[in-house]
Amino acid sequence: MELYLSPIKLIISGPKALRLVPEISFYYQKPLIESQLVFNCRYAISEQVSLANWNLVFSGESFNDTIIPYKWQIFNKNEQVAIHIIFEEHDFLKEVVATIDATQKQIQVFITPKHNNIITIDPLFHPLGSLLMVYLAHLSGGLLIHASGVKDGNNGYLFTGVSGIGKSTMSMLWKNSGAELINDDRLWLHKIENQWFIFNTPMVYYAQEPKMAPLAGLFLLRQSPENQLLPIKGVQSSLRIMANCIQQFYNKQMTSTHLDRVMDLTSSIPVYDLGFKPDTEVVEIIRKYNQ
Repeated sequence: MELYLSPIKLIISGPKALRLVPEISFYYQKPLIESQLVFNCRYAISEQVSLANWNLVFSGESFNDTIIPYKWQIFNKNEQVAIHIIFEEHDFLKEVVATIDATQKQIQVFITPKHNNIITIDPLFHPLGSLLMVYLAHLSGGLLIHASGVKDGNNGYLFTGVSGIGKSTMSMLWKNSGAELINDDRLWLHKIENQWFIFNTPMVYYAQEPKMAPLAGLFLLRQSPENQLLPIKGVQSSLRIMANCIQQFYNKQMTSTHLDRVMDLTSSIPVYDLGFKPDTEVVEIIRKYNQ
């Protein structure tokens, strides 16, 4: 099986006791663009995987165990990354360890089940897929960001901000005005021949065919009684965009590289502070501004 995430190609393999069936990743079995990196992604069932020789560098856990009933950790060893997920309430998974070897272009996924039955699972099951994509985007020169995105004619627009600020609302305003929805929660940004593009990613709660659009504007959302569009430039634009990127980086080199990419993005794509109210007037304002 092969899966494609923006410029990444994953060659998937696993044992017979593990049925790897694309569900959330069903539509990602064909490439949108030419693959730049190819990883062999091998799955295995294991009773326990030791990370004793690895360094714990990052930990995350849910603030709401009902919505996100798992904990996760990031380890490193030399140039390798390991993702450890501990499930607290799952029908058949106990824990998962995934190692990423960028030098050998290999990903190993070790699944510890709760029982001995044959497991049927998507290769990019949650939250493994989401965590893997952070590092795959980084390795391929891209970025992941919490944002909604639309394609309006030949222009792609990205709308970002804190949870609840109106990313999905903005997407629907554009969709109702004839634009194409790229994604309303998470976007993969990738640069092709000096042009930044937005790509959607496999989502847990709904299926969507892969889509992309050339990026023409970055919009930092805030709610307002009136629609207001204010350009932002310089370091402020980079830092505000970076604050909404998905980043679990644990050393100076990774963080510096990430910042350089954000600065490249904000120096080549206009950034705006967008105060908006939920009506289609804001769509027309942006369209006229970009004519």
